[in-house]
Amino acid sequence: MFQRILSILFLCFLALTCQITSHNVKPFLAEKTLEQIPLSPQPKVWVDFQVVKVADWETTLAGLLDLDDPKAKAAGLKDRKEPISIYFYLVKHPKYGSFMIDSGVGESFAKGQSGELISSLVESQMHLSHMKVFETTKAYLTKNKIDLKGVFFTHLHLDHTLGAYEIERSVPFYVGPREVTSKHFINLFVQGSTNRLLGENPNLIQLDFGTNQSQITALDFFGDESFYILSVPGHTVGSLAFFIPSKEGAHLILGDTCHTRWGWNEGVTPGSFTSDHKLNRKSLDFLKGLEKTHKLKYVYPGHQERISVLGK
Repeated sequence: MFQRILSILFLCFLALTCQITSHNVKPFLAEKTLEQIPLSPQPKVWVDFQVVKVADWETTLAGLLDLDDPKAKAAGLKDRKEPISIYFYLVKHPKYGSFMIDSGVGESFAKGQSGELISSLVESQMHLSHMKVFETTKAYLTKNKIDLKGVFFTHLHLDHTLGAYEIERSVPFYVGPREVTSKHFINLFVQGSTNRLLGENPNLIQLDFGTNQSQITALDFFGDESFYILSVPGHTVGSLAFFIPSKEGAHLILGDTCHTRWGWNEGVTPGSFTSDHKLNRKSLDFLKGLEKTHKLKYVYPGHQERISVLGK
């Protein structure tokens, strides 16, 4: 009986001290952050931007949307299977080279051979057998002769790291503030899978915006107003969004602060997939505000097709 109690206490201790990955992470302290993106950014250079759809999938609507939101209730939304997609984004800077946002999907998942990377318990919840993969990460990078200089992760949920293991170990993996070092019970079940997906000894770098964890902050990453990283905590503690100016209007990448087109259009936050609903609400409201104050061309929800907002 005493041994059983000790075992339970030990498991509770593990749960309370478990990070999403046990890989080492290096800090990146931003020298200068902004509370707001300039109303009319004037980049010294323009980056090339491309969105790549790599897979179709499905998941529960109650995870993607807060079905208790009055707008969801008024629309009569009920839980069901909802079609979603997986994307990565490619940013090409004329001086600093090519960067990905999120990591796509690796060949093992295209072949239905996820067992070496994802635990059976996690796989049973993700239903990876329902995923239809169009493009794998390594094949895309090789085919297009892309010399990758870094990967920015909107966050480290497994569906955003499914291609990380196919990327060269030397390539920096940038994550948001406290994304790695925060501790949550669920990590006890996903840490092993996350470790394997990130690969052996990844070059993992955690951004530090120098602010408290609930503050929304912007970072001019290249220092030339061409590419802004936004700290938008809520979905996860270190969730990131991205604001990329273009001559026709900016691209706004939401990550999973908003998964769906309907959620963005109606201003409804994610459901059970999000960790802090209050912070997610604050971050989504901030991003929605950019639609009013800045000239946007497209908005990219985490798991559905882009939304054209130019001229709205």
